[in-house]
Amino acid sequence: MDQLPAPRRPGGPWPAADAAFVNSGASGIGCVLAGVGALLFLTACAAAGAIWPESVLTNGGAGGERIIATVIAVFFGAISLLVLLMLPAALRTHGLAVDGHGLWYVMRQGAELVPWAQVRAIGGSYTMSAKGVSTSLGQAAGKAIAEAALTDNGRQHFAVEVFLNDPAFVAGRRRNRLALLHAATEKEPPPAPGLPGARLRIVIRGIGDYRQMAAHLHQTAPHLWIGEYRR
Repeated sequence: MDQLPAPRRPGGPWPAADAAFVNSGASGIGCVLAGVGALLFLTACAAAGAIWPESVLTNGGAGGERIIATVIAVFFGAISLLVLLMLPAALRTHGLAVDGHGLWYVMRQGAELVPWAQVRAIGGSYTMSAKGVSTSLGQAAGKAIAEAALTDNGRQHFAVEVFLNDPAFVAGRRRNRLALLHAATEKEPPPAPGLPGARLRIVIRGIGDYRQMAAHLHQTAPHLWIGEYRR
């Protein structure tokens, strides 16, 4: 769990000081930076092949290898630039807090509350990593290392999902983060009979952080916890 930040505007709605809080901006930051580093490394390797083909590429870049290296460098360079531009927003303080009043979506500019009376059910969802065919022993070993480091037996992208008693509680609000989260899942099937498809999905990148929050929710509201499921 993380330290709940002080509100930017004192006096507004804010979780209690002892609220359980996971900062999604900091959760899993090591994996994020490793991914950015890998992108930059691939970009640099491809760029080296495009600029110094005689020293880097097989046959000195003859046969179109230099053109291919240039295309790859531009491709990975564009992705790297996009990721770097998005990184500051992703690292800003935001995340899920839980206290006696309910569940809060916390941001630096404010916090939005879902009171316990509005919570119909809470669950944990995840996706499964792709099971592609490895063409070499090295590729298979690299994939196994990455899966062990970044997933939980293949399960990844964990999220806490909150189902509401009254979807109109957040639907239709303007400039409201909860409304955006709810609208993003409107077309998804429900994970269990009797539940709506739409829910509030708060992704927690760090597996350990997710586990702590899931355990806290299960302990705090066992009658609302429906378990984990694949999405």
